[in-house]
Amino acid sequence: MTYLMLYGVGWTQRWELADAAADQALAEIARVGRDETTQVAVLDPGSGEPTTLVVAWRHVASAVLLGSKRDTTAAKASSGQYR
Repeated sequence: MTYLMLYGVGWTQRWELADAAADQALAEIARVGRDETTQVAVLDPGSGEPTTLVVAWRHVASAVLLGSKRDTTAAKASSGQYR
């Protein structure tokens, strides 16, 4: 399971992503703080059915993906401080 965490001033939201939506969500979170609105494929928390979340990025202060099963080979090979 992969979750999209959205943080704003005084609020937090957690959305489970629909299958194969992690790459799209990762690309969308680069819009945080911009005056843009986009759509992200998520799962309805009540039914588990796929649905569309419309995000007004200007109101989002921070966003992160949690639980992603993305390939981390490059990150493991890094010699940087944070690995």
